[in-house]
Amino acid sequence: MRPWRIRRAVPADAAAIWAIHTRAIREVASAHYDPGTVDAWSSRTSPVSFAASIATHVLVVAEDDDGRLAGFAELDPHAGIVRACYVDPDFVRQGVGRALMGAIEDAARAHGRSALLLDASLNAAAFYESLGWRAETRARHALGGGESFECIVMTKKIA
Repeated sequence: MRPWRIRRAVPADAAAIWAIHTRAIREVASAHYDPGTVDAWSSRTSPVSFAASIATHVLVVAEDDDGRLAGFAELDPHAGIVRACYVDPDFVRQGVGRALMGAIEDAARAHGRSALLLDASLNAAAFYESLGWRAETRARHALGGGESFECIVMTKKIA
């Protein structure tokens, strides 16, 4: 696995983050969810919404040697909730997600958190389990507009 440069996202990253989010859902999550769910899920964000998250949450990106973004992860440090971890389909299984989640856990500890919570998509649950996350229950992750998708609520002690 090659080393990734992990850094805090800046507003100029918002469009690339949105593109990664959309591609990952359409190309990876589509194997586990029906087309209507994939459409609702992938269309609920925009570069503007990611710019807002950059301003209010801990949002980190992984970039390669050429400066291309390979993935991102988002933490709500006040709630102790991992809101997102997405990897560009061109970079899956290259250590991007693992590096991003390590940075998110470090940020959570820096904010005084000893445990974290997340809603894992069905396609990502095994990845989180490999990082020591524990499945608690199945649930529905709300997308807004009455749409939702099946997920697995997971927790991890990080202290």
